[in-house]
Amino acid sequence: MASYRSKPAVFYDQSTNFDDMHLPARPAGFNAYPTAGKGAHSGTSATATTYVGSGGTRQRAWLGGTGERAMIAMLTLVAIVTKLYRIGRRNNVSWDEAHFGKFGAYYLNQTFYHDVHPPLAKMLVGLSELLAGHNGSFEFKGGHTYPAYVNYRFMRVFNAGFGIALTPMAYVTCRKLRMPTEFAAMAALFVTFDNAICVMSRFILLDAPLLGFTGLALTMLTCFYRQRQHPFSPDWWRFLLLTGLALGLVASAKWVGLFAVALVGGFTIAELFEMFCNTRLPMRVYAKHWAARIIALIVIPFCVYALCFKAHFSVLSRYRSAASFMPIGFQTKMRGNPISRQPYDIQTGSAVRLQSHTSATGYLHSHAHKYPTGSMRQQITGYGYADPNNIWNIRRVAAAGSFQRAEDVSAVADPITGAIGDGDIITLHHNSTNTYLYADSGYEAPFSKQYREVSAMKDSEPDALSSNSLWVVEIVNPERRMNDGRIHPLGTPIRLRSAAKGCTLLSTGERLDKNWGWSQAEIACDVGESSSQGSGGYLWTIERHINANLTSVNLGKFMSSSFLRDLAAVNRQMWITNNALVPDHDKHNVLESGPISWPFMVYPMRMVGWDDRSIKYLEIGNPLLWWASATVCLLFPLQLFYWLVRWQRRSFHWSQTQFREYIEGALILWGGWALHYLPFFLMGRVTYLHHYLPALYFSILFLAYQIYHTCSWYMGRRGLIRVLYACVSVVAFAFWWFSPLTYGWDKPIKDLQGMQWVSSWPVYTDKFAL
Repeated sequence: MASYRSKPAVFYDQSTNFDDMHLPARPAGFNAYPTAGKGAHSGTSATATTYVGSGGTRQRAWLGGTGERAMIAMLTLVAIVTKLYRIGRRNNVSWDEAHFGKFGAYYLNQTFYHDVHPPLAKMLVGLSELLAGHNGSFEFKGGHTYPAYVNYRFMRVFNAGFGIALTPMAYVTCRKLRMPTEFAAMAALFVTFDNAICVMSRFILLDAPLLGFTGLALTMLTCFYRQRQHPFSPDWWRFLLLTGLALGLVASAKWVGLFAVALVGGFTIAELFEMFCNTRLPMRVYAKHWAARIIALIVIPFCVYALCFKAHFSVLSRYRSAASFMPIGFQTKMRGNPISRQPYDIQTGSAVRLQSHTSATGYLHSHAHKYPTGSMRQQITGYGYADPNNIWNIRRVAAAGSFQRAEDVSAVADPITGAIGDGDIITLHHNSTNTYLYADSGYEAPFSKQYREVSAMKDSEPDALSSNSLWVVEIVNPERRMNDGRIHPLGTPIRLRSAAKGCTLLSTGERLDKNWGWSQAEIACDVGESSSQGSGGYLWTIERHINANLTSVNLGKFMSSSFLRDLAAVNRQMWITNNALVPDHDKHNVLESGPISWPFMVYPMRMVGWDDRSIKYLEIGNPLLWWASATVCLLFPLQLFYWLVRWQRRSFHWSQTQFREYIEGALILWGGWALHYLPFFLMGRVTYLHHYLPALYFSILFLAYQIYHTCSWYMGRRGLIRVLYACVSVVAFAFWWFSPLTYGWDKPIKDLQGMQWVSSWPVYTDKFAL
């Protein structure tokens, strides 16, 4: 068996060393790709372009040779065939096309909607519908047949383009990691011949754009990685800026893209730390490296992310109830909004709807249900949807300055007419249940024991109009055009402080028990005096004002709007909604699966109905690729530990440069897999098999990387070629074997034999199906 030492050429460029940065250029004729040598497998020669940089004349390698372009073209052709074959066969709205097709139609209708994902991928779906000639009228209801005027085939082909692009990007990525042409092509074919990536690219979903932008971010990172020896050169800047652009795109498609940001961030931190340890590097140059990366990898991705939302807001200008969580200034600028025209001054007898500044709370709400503990009176909650139980009648019983102490004011005093302002004392009567908002410091809040309970007391009870029903109005930071000391709808945030107890009404951020509180928001009273009482949980705005005796005006002209505030609000609501997608542990959902089961594909997912006459699709990956890639990823930490032990025992046969060339590429790919997979174990939200696909992309490339390097240590060129052909053949065979479930099976499933490789696979029967 030949030793590794005799085959250093497999690592190609042996000169990567940060100590050489900013020093004179390499000798003329240097090529980043190798010539064939014993025990090494050479890639296709790359053409070189000469230019003069700050360090003199040097060479740069491009993936632009005729052979490279021909290989990319052939691989792309294979990807086109696999992704587009019979793509329009099922003419029904399939799986999550019901969601994302509908969201795309909202852009055509310019109607606001809310979703847990950033807008870029959905805007691309909307673009595909626009290019397909869709008028936005089809509602994409699950299982419905596409009408003739909806060109669903074009929409699916448009979406499949992102899956197709993964193949050439996988090839370029592996070439930049210094794998030879044939093995880079093997990696690209591995990506092409995965059934799960293929089937998820063939429908109107967000997964294909997410995978495409993830692959683009990785490709740009590896291209930038290859330019490390030439800092501040045109190519260095180009790929650094393109990496930042790709990070902005992937983060704007789905928040899972933030894991790609973390990968690039980790790579950047390691790179900057190593430069910091290089005492030969001038501090001025080191500072330039920091500045360049801050601009390219922080500022540019954020700008791309923000611009996507800017376009999102600009297009979706028509009001819909889904916009109720947005800042009121944003809502008043929307066409058809129902809140702009309202009476300007709040007076005794006005019916109001109070909205919390904590978006997860919604409106101040009450209903006939009682607290199971504490006072056992009627509940006060926060409810996020329009409902008659959100309406309160406001009555002023004392004007500011007319009393010495708030607790001396009588709740049964005759109401005072006129506009209600800062410092006035009011009562809030719940119209639907004939109760008053009541503070009682004698009982703890149901969940947040540091606060006091707030309840609703029947107006027929003797204490209903006691001092506990009195509330002092405190105006906090009103709109500039409404800053006149009076409260107005939409633009005057207020605090409500109990006149008797001194506590402040707030939304605690907790949820009541679903069995008695319907998972609505907990409302309580804070007896403390803290600076946080200017925060959202303590603030309320009158979002709806009804008074038949007053004239309505256009309140929009008094309201201001800030894009950054709107951006923060929509992202906060996305976070809240995402965290609310929790699995129901009392029952099993046949579509859900946990991350522990993903790498070895324990439970593939049925994407559509499974009756004998329907066209059936199963989200099942290529089992050979999934199992092999999972194995190499899980074993890699042990492999690293083994090498460290050998290094410590002085039995390491590699030079530092040789080992570094291998390990840096391995850590990029393995790190991408780990960062896109392991965080799911920390998430409480519901998860599905397709959440693993970005991690799968990294693991497939890592599998090809490991196959090449492991075999090249022990084999010559002929052995490497045999391994390559064997791997591609068996992977292609497995892809073909499961292709009926990828391209749709329209016969009884029992007629499709040999698909049940694992007992838990729901091919013939689903033990969890109802």
